Amino acid sequence: MKAIAVLAALAAVVGVAAPASAQDTGVYANAGYTHFDADDVTLGGVTGRLGYKFNPNFAVEGEASIGVKDDNVGAVDVELDHAVGVFGVGILPVTPNFEIFGRVGYGQVKASASVPGFNVAADEDGFAFGGGAQYMLTPKFGVRGDYTRLEGQDDGVDTVSASAVVKF
Repeated sequence: MKAIAVLAALAAVVGVAAPASAQDTGVYANAGYTHFDADDVTLGGVTGRLGYKFNPNFAVEGEASIGVKDDNVGAVDVELDHAVGVFGVGILPVTPNFEIFGRVGYGQVKASASVPGFNVAADEDGFAFGGGAQYMLTPKFGVRGDYTRLEGQDDGVDTVSASAVVKF
């Protein structure tokens, strides 16, 4: 049911989007920091995204993260191995430089936990959805912030990202 509500919201964003310049299409990339929150564990990762904007209101993007900040839960060291995802993105241009967006797709997060002499790996994968905003400081460079929820088999994973954006 949650998936239907998110898809309906995404369709609404695409359907009522304000006009934007026809040149606002093409390849974009961004890189930044992502905070991962799952259960009682908070991890950090460097995230890169590569996307293609088909028109001012729709894009697709893929992302990948590698861990840079571990967490300790008691004597257990937890680290992010990697996270990946692919998304459809509905975009609402607010001004020529500012847009808000919603995204839906599929993601996977893999982490490992260890104590001296013992290691175990765990992963969450499944439906992912979220949204955010992007502000272009120049025609080719901007900043982006977003939130994404991954609905996995267990409790899921919440992420918050801040990144730099480059349009090609």
